[in-house]
Parts: sequence; C-alpha cells; structure tokens
Amino acid sequence: MPRTSVDSRAIFRMAITEPTAIDPYRAQEVEGIGITKQIFIGLLQIDAGHWLVPAVAGAWECDTEGRIWTFHLRNDVRFSNGEQVDATSFVRGFNRALDPAAVTETAYHMAGIRGFAEVTSGAAGELAGLRVADQWTLVVELSEVDFEFDKKTVQPIFSPVPSVAGPAINPAYNDQPIGNGPYLMAEPWRHHESITLRRNSEWFGAPLAAEEIHIEILGQAQDEYTGFLDGRYDYARVPGELVVQARARFEPGDGFLEHDLPGLHYLIPFCHQGPMATLAGRRAVSAAIDRDRIAEELFFNSRRPAHSLVSPWFSDVHVAGLGAPYTNFDPELARECAADAGLAPGDRLDFAYNTGAGHDGFVLAIAEQLRTVLRLDVRLRQLTTAGLVAYRTSAQASGICRAGWAYDYPTPDNLLFPLLHSSCTASDHEGSAHGDNEGRYVNPAFDLAVARARATADEADRARRWREAEAIAVADMALIPLWYRTEHRVFAADRFADLTLDFFGNPTLGRMPTHGSG
Repeated sequence: MPRTSVDSRAIFRMAITEPTAIDPYRAQEVEGIGITKQIFIGLLQIDAGHWLVPAVAGAWECDTEGRIWTFHLRNDVRFSNGEQVDATSFVRGFNRALDPAAVTETAYHMAGIRGFAEVTSGAAGELAGLRVADQWTLVVELSEVDFEFDKKTVQPIFSPVPSVAGPAINPAYNDQPIGNGPYLMAEPWRHHESITLRRNSEWFGAPLAAEEIHIEILGQAQDEYTGFLDGRYDYARVPGELVVQARARFEPGDGFLEHDLPGLHYLIPFCHQGPMATLAGRRAVSAAIDRDRIAEELFFNSRRPAHSLVSPWFSDVHVAGLGAPYTNFDPELARECAADAGLAPGDRLDFAYNTGAGHDGFVLAIAEQLRTVLRLDVRLRQLTTAGLVAYRTSAQASGICRAGWAYDYPTPDNLLFPLLHSSCTASDHEGSAHGDNEGRYVNPAFDLAVARARATADEADRARRWREAEAIAVADMALIPLWYRTEHRVFAADRFADLTLDFFGNPTLGRMPTHGSG
C-alpha cells in the first residue's frame, strides 16, 4: 500500500466528518467525542476491558442511599497551560456546561444533580449539589437516587475546565479548548477543513504513540476508506458494502478491526402526529422490514438484525427476540396492523435521513419494502446531517427517520433515558423539540420503570429492572430497531501496532512498531 512521505513514528493521520462541537459542554456524536476525549479527561474512564477505572479521581464512593457521590482526586494533574486541575476545576466545568444561553443538547447527562432545573432555567447560577470538600475532594449530591451516576461521568460534559474557559459560548475557547488530556489543540479548529492535535507535555498518563494527530474533515464519511487506500490516512471506517473486501485485503496483515460495541441503528417514529401516532402504525412499519435480507444483501452479514433496543453487549439485560413478532418480517401481520391503524394504500409516509453518510443503500431498501408490503407513498427526505437534526426536532417532523446511537457510558440507562424518557422531550412555542427524545414518546409507566432501575443498588436486581423498562418501550414500539452496532475499521499496522477501538468506537493509538517502518 503506498504511503505519503511523513514521519511515521510521530504523526497519525485520519479523517472524520465535521463534528458538532469539540468543547466538552456540547460534544455529542462519535466524531466530536473522539476529539474531545483526546483533549480532556474526566473523573473516571473506561479501560480496554470496558471497566470503569480511575482517571483524575483516584478513588470514589457513594453513600448507602445512592444520592451522595464523593470523588477523591489526584494532585498531579494539570491543564495544558500549566494550571492545576482540582475540585474547583470540575465545579467550574459542570456549571459552565449548563449555561442557559448555550442550551446544550447534552445537558441531560447532568439532570440528576441537585439544582439542575434551577440552573438550566436561569433561576440559579450554580448547581446546588456540587461541593468542594477540599482542593482534592469533589462531592456531588443528586436530587434522585442513582446507583450508576459514576458511569455517567465519562461523558465529556463532566470534564474540568481551566479558569480561562469563560462561558460555554466562547468562540475562541470553543474552537481551541485547553484541556487536561493526552493531546492539545496545535491550532484553532479549521471548520470543514482540519483539526491538528499535539502531545500535551503536562499529560500524566501513559506515554503516547504519536507526537501529532492530523485530522482531515470530509464531507462524506465513506471518503475515509478511499483516502486510506490512497495512502493519505492511517485509519478509516469501512463502508458496510465494502467490509468483505476490506477484511480479505487487510485482515491477514492485522490491519482490519471488527468490534461489536453497545449501540443501535433504528428508525425514529414521530409518535406525536401523523401515521406513526398509533401503536398499530409503528408495528406495521416494523413488521414490513426484512432486516435479515438487508443484512445479507447490503452488509454481507456484517451487521446483526436487532429485535430489541438494548444491545447484546449488555449480556445481563439483553433479551433476544424481545420485539417479536413485530420485529420479524411478516407482510401479512404488517398489513393487518396497517389496517388497524387506518393506514391505506397510497397514504403518505415521510422517511428522513442524512445522505452522503453511508446510509443511502439500506434506507432505499427499507423504503422499497414499505412500498411493496404496505403500498404506502413513501417520500424520502434527503438531508445533510445538520439538516436532519433540524428536521427531526422541528414541528413538521412526521413519519419516520433514520438514526443511530452510540453509548456514552456502559449502562442501558444511556439509551433508554435520553431517547425515551418524557423529561427528554419538550416543545418550545414554535413546536420544536428539545432533548434527544425526538420521537416525542411519553409513557408514565416507562418513566417510573427507569426511576426504579436507577434506585436499585444490587447489580443483578438493577439489570432486571432495566429489562422491565425496555419491555415497556419495545411493546410500545417507541423506536423501531434495525441492527445492533458493529464497527469495522482498517489501519496502517506497519506504523501503529496494537491499535484498537475504545468503548466509544474511536481509535486507541497503540505502541509504535519496534522496527519503526516508514
């Protein structure tokens, strides 16, 4: 494979699509979180075995009631500008992230901290539940019981920030944030062009494999793989239709990765209006989709059809076949459900998705199946990624929408709560939704089940509670599952040995090859 002339022992080259943000107050999708986690590290982290382990907090515990969490910090951590990281740094970061002027989409991660509603509404300037016991001890008081709060702190919104960060909306800091992670911003973010990271000399962790990370920003995700083949990148995501080819070409040289990670590809049914407002309508759409055929013909069985919302990755919670019979391909059942919903042949069904991101093939296949089985007038809305977000939160959103979810932390809570809890959807005076529950699903029984799961101290009992919560949502077909998350990557094994994917689906740079090839 040809490679361009660079110092292979110092520079790691990759590409992504334009992130929403790299400032921790708003980092949210895989691309943005991947960059942010190179610049910042929070209280805890997830190791290679997907266990929760210390980061800035060397130890932590909660009280027997599950409301008071205490984090004991290391005293040798600094930001890249030399400023000490202490408990005040975290309090500053938490409060900054909830600045009402920012209206960040990721605020819900902090919703359990006492005083959250007052801060986000502007009634208070600081979270009442935060306390600096001493310079190296942070105490967090929750408004409701949550025995898994520690897992949530690996989301970037819980990052510390230095005194120079300013308010959440601070363009200079937003584009060149100063953090405490392994890398720092070598220059401000060049939007739609590039991001360059350099080793942080203040980094307290393990040695780094690359001196710099050069990230090119592309318009389409599938162009990553082409750039890898051309020798421009050291790493790339593999389009689903090219997985077989990539495996055959690169697996023998240890440059191919296949990881099952917690996540879900699904359809959002807009439950608040239109054809998906009825349960029978949502079931009709689900039963009309031949997941197995699409997985075989388009993905060459590299994706596993989903019949539940919670991924098999959570082996203690996952229930195989939970959505049956409505997640099985059954044209007759689909038509019966459509009749019950009052959906007649020729009725319009809008289907929105972001084009140019590798989803076109299976979206077109699903649309054709819905036309064939239900004889609906399926209207495709082809949008940019940003345009899709704007549409599905708008008052006009109707029908169904393609979506995907990658977990921010290792608990079913991270999918079930933000995507389906009633507190995670709210419409403003114009009818636009705010929160990740963009399908506007509301069921008090589900909300109660989530609260019960969070309040359960015993791990096995908590898993049972999460199963109960998921069963309610699946019975309501609150989301229409398609496939579980399986990620495929290629990388230059001759330049970076032991590269793998972390819990979030981002590359972890392993050691440099001992031969140092170029």
